[in-house]
Amino acid sequence: MWSHTTNPSGAGTTTARIEWPMNDHGAMTVRVEASSEVRQLVEYESDAVRRTLARLPTGATVPLKMESLGSRGNAWRVTELVGVDHTRRTDAPRRDDARRADEERGERERRVEV
Repeated sequence: MWSHTTNPSGAGTTTARIEWPMNDHGAMTVRVEASSEVRQLVEYESDAVRRTLARLPTGATVPLKMESLGSRGNAWRVTELVGVDHTRRTDAPRRDDARRADEERGERERRVEV
């Protein structure tokens, strides 16, 4: 009888290591750490999930949930990046950036006053 060492439904969290980073077509290769199984990630729950994964370098590990796209061979859809808050804007200025902007604005105002 055939058995599968991983959960093909993708119901649980899987820790995966990036083997090949995302290409121009949005596909990337990961290795499931628990089983050494290689998977092709080709679909993502949202653009935010896709962008987050696209920024990860080779060798990075990430906890995620995924489901098999049964009709597409070894293709998988990422349904969740576990522990990642995608509602936080990545383009929002950090506190240090805001402080620097205030300092630069003050410097410009001092130059104008002279």
